[in-house]
Amino acid sequence: MPDIGTATIVYDDPDEGTTEREVENDDIVYFDDHWLVKVDETDEGDDVVRRIPRERVHHVERSIDELEKKVQGAIEQAKEQFGWWS
Repeated sequence: MPDIGTATIVYDDPDEGTTEREVENDDIVYFDDHWLVKVDETDEGDDVVRRIPRERVHHVERSIDELEKKVQGAIEQAKEQFGWWS
């Protein structure tokens, strides 16, 4: 599996105060005014995800080069799969 880079999210946790967490770029996404961050995995292999409201997030830093390559690859794959071309 190719390295897709990492992301660091800094947010306010009600129990722990300001928290910094580093995750793989695949394990963090912004959706519906929340950052969704994989924090664990169950014994069955299912992801455990923490939803962090955007108001509690100070900042997110991502290593973008590898993420951009992955996104571009997914776009090219979709074009081929569905017969799209630019």
